[in-house]
Amino acid sequence: MSDSAPFEGFPGIGRATAIPNTFFSAVLPALREPGALLAFLWVARLVQEQQGEARFITPDQLWAVSDAASTFEALAEGRDSLDRGLAACVEHGALLALDLAGGGTQETVYFVNNPASRRAVARARGGDLELRPGAVAYEPRPVRRPNIFHLYEEHVGTITPLVAERLLAAAEEYPQQLVESAFREAAERNIRNWKYIERMLQNWSEGNRHHEASGRDPVELRRRRFLGDGAAGPTSRPR
Repeated sequence: MSDSAPFEGFPGIGRATAIPNTFFSAVLPALREPGALLAFLWVARLVQEQQGEARFITPDQLWAVSDAASTFEALAEGRDSLDRGLAACVEHGALLALDLAGGGTQETVYFVNNPASRRAVARARGGDLELRPGAVAYEPRPVRRPNIFHLYEEHVGTITPLVAERLLAAAEEYPQQLVESAFREAAERNIRNWKYIERMLQNWSEGNRHHEASGRDPVELRRRRFLGDGAAGPTSRPR
C-alpha cells in the first residue's frame, strides 16, 4: 500500500496474528519504549507463520522484513530500538531468548513466551532439541541496565536517548546510594523532573567534597545541605 492510498479496512476473513489478552494487561503497561511494543508484535507475527516444534527468529531475520524495518524507522529509532525492544521484552517475560553457538558463528534467537516455546527452550538447553545444525543452545547472560534507568522509569517516566546519556553520565559520577537518595527525595516531594534530581545530586556532591574530612555520614550531610533543615549548621541554607 502506498503512502497516498487510504486504508480501506480489514477483510471479513483473513490471516491474523493471535495476541494473548494477558499481553495487554500484564506486559503492555510495563513497556516504556515503542521499540519494545514493535518488537513483540513483529516476533509474534513472524513466528506464528512458522511450522514445527520450535518457532523462533533472529534480529537480523526480523530486520530483513521490509515492513518491520520501516515501522521501527518511522515509530522508534531504527535498528537500535529493535535490539533494545527485544531485550526489554525478555526482561518483562514476554519473549524468551537463547544463544546459539557452533560452526564459528553465534546468534541470539527469540521465542514468544508460551508453553510450546518454554518446552522447546528447555529441550534445546538440555541438548535434546537442535535448533540449528551443530549449534549448542544456552541461556544468554542477562544484561542488566544501570539501576539509575529503573529509578528514572519508576519515578519520572520514559527514557529518551538524550536522557539516557545524562543518566549514564550521572551513574558514573555519583555513588549509587546518593542517586537513590535523590530519586527518593524527589518522589517524597512529588517532583518528577530529572533536572531537579540532577541539581540535587550536584548540590549534595558539592557538600560532600566540602565536608569529606568530617566523620559525618556523607549522604545525610548532602541531603541536609540541600534541604536546608538547619541540621548541618551555617552551611545548611538552600542554594
